[in-house]
Amino acid sequence: MEQTARRTSKKSSTSAGRSRKGNGRSHGGRKTAPAAAQTVAQEGKLVAPPKYHKGSMRIVPLGGLGEIGRNMNVIEYNGHILLIDCGVLFPEEEQPGVDLILPDFSYIRSRLDKVEALVLTHGHEDHIGAVPYLLRERPDIPLIGSKLTLAFVEAKCREHHIDPIMNPVQGRDKMKVGPFNLEFITVTHSIPDALAVSVKTPAGHIIDTGDMKLDQLPLDHKITDLREFARLGEQGVDLLMADSTNAEVPGFVKPETTIGPALDKAFAEAKRKIIVASFSSHVHRVQQVVDAAHKYGRKVVFVGRSMVRNMGIAADLGYLHLPENTVVDLKEARDIQDDKLVYMCTGSQGEPMAALGRIADGNHQDITIHEFDTVILASSLIPGNEHEVYKVINKLARLGARVVNRDNAAIHVSGHSNEGELLYFYNIVQPKAAMPIHGENRHLIANGLIAVKTGVDPANVVLAEDGDVVDLYHGQAAIVGSVPCGYVYVDGTSVGEITEDELEKRRILSEEGFVSSFVVVDSSKNEVVSGPKIFLNAVAEAESDFAEVQVQIVRDLENAMLEGTKDSYQLQQRMRRTLGSWIGRKLRRRRPMIVPVVADLATDVAPQV
Repeated sequence: MEQTARRTSKKSSTSAGRSRKGNGRSHGGRKTAPAAAQTVAQEGKLVAPPKYHKGSMRIVPLGGLGEIGRNMNVIEYNGHILLIDCGVLFPEEEQPGVDLILPDFSYIRSRLDKVEALVLTHGHEDHIGAVPYLLRERPDIPLIGSKLTLAFVEAKCREHHIDPIMNPVQGRDKMKVGPFNLEFITVTHSIPDALAVSVKTPAGHIIDTGDMKLDQLPLDHKITDLREFARLGEQGVDLLMADSTNAEVPGFVKPETTIGPALDKAFAEAKRKIIVASFSSHVHRVQQVVDAAHKYGRKVVFVGRSMVRNMGIAADLGYLHLPENTVVDLKEARDIQDDKLVYMCTGSQGEPMAALGRIADGNHQDITIHEFDTVILASSLIPGNEHEVYKVINKLARLGARVVNRDNAAIHVSGHSNEGELLYFYNIVQPKAAMPIHGENRHLIANGLIAVKTGVDPANVVLAEDGDVVDLYHGQAAIVGSVPCGYVYVDGTSVGEITEDELEKRRILSEEGFVSSFVVVDSSKNEVVSGPKIFLNAVAEAESDFAEVQVQIVRDLENAMLEGTKDSYQLQQRMRRTLGSWIGRKLRRRRPMIVPVVADLATDVAPQV
């Protein structure tokens, strides 16, 4: 398999295309791809791809490969661009203060006028969450997707004061966009109205599955259209880009209908109020909760802005069926007995600011946990979120709640194909080449091995990463280079302004503490007039413990001034080095943030901090 030889779990941030680190890979000098498809990167350096080869199709993933989230693929043909999905990645603990992580648009920013359309496979945040940020840069990019997907996107865009151009489609619809001939195929996922997309140009035929599974008993009775996939396979598929999320999991995913009995049991045993946490777009799961609540005579309360918004949209469009007088708002719930209520909220991934996280912390203004309450986590665990989820579970248990989750009940089934389904799917489509998408490296590799088992030539399995450039030429696909593709952080109203260096400072402040040293000098006399005064924050030691280094700072600063150093900034750096070296020796492995301040009586220039 043609694959990258490097993987880092954390990518550098970027606001204008900061290059990634460690891109070494080898391809064995493929002859069937463009001539430049040789070794793409050496010694961790980013190597630019060759000039676009006219008549080829170029695929550049800007997110979703090597991570769970931020899904976005760029398809290029003879100067025309088609985008597939534009999602977000949610931050982890090591990214304090960050709200969202976006794909890096720098690769296409100067060519946004060449974008023919953005195809959206389904309405989950990791596929549509970054759409408003892309439309900020060009608001008239046509959006193509299913009715529910576009409704979710329209609501998000409205919050950004953007009125998008939308083109609704459904399974088996065909559309020509520029030189791209598109066909949409119904797939089953954990949200209604999910679609795969077939893209044909004179250079070849690719299929992007989006997120999918082969559930034979979906709640909306819309099964993955295997007959259409088989027909397209008969025509010839040059490159299949298939969902990898569950490629390591043996067997087949259980049908959505199997969740009903577990939910019913949890509702039957509940003594007080029930709180169910799920994704705010998981319409199928919400429907099951609503049905169970109606059966047991409980009222349902939607909690959280995104949950209220999305379920309102789903109900208005007919995707969510709400029995009359079943749903009430938070204000009405205050007058209803606990044992007659079900709160449907966000926060199933342990997000501290989501509804369930605030409930667990006792910070929610309307919902308080009491002994014998039931909390149901009705969603899968996204890799990397385990620690945060179990932290919330422990807080809830400490408050006396009974927590029902995947560890003690069959309360959730995945929306992604397991190994058995992928084997079946590859055998139906029979692609010439495979490029696994949507998953961490281990998922991509497992998906690639499945492709090989079904007869795809190992040389035609492309294991790419975000920013890799894949050229499809004469039916052969190969990685030919890489483009800058880092993390773009959204922090409040700022987009792309937070760098990895600034995040590192935040991490140090939160984990190691803060030490500041203030000194007044008179550089005309080469003397320290006052200080140094040491200020500590989140550091266990007392200020008196720093007496030794205070003497050393005075000595070093006076020596520096005697040697001719008069500039306040340079003196600050001298003090930083002295203090940093001492802390490194004395505090052992601790590295708090150090802020030195030098005020000079001999100059009117304010000190540089």
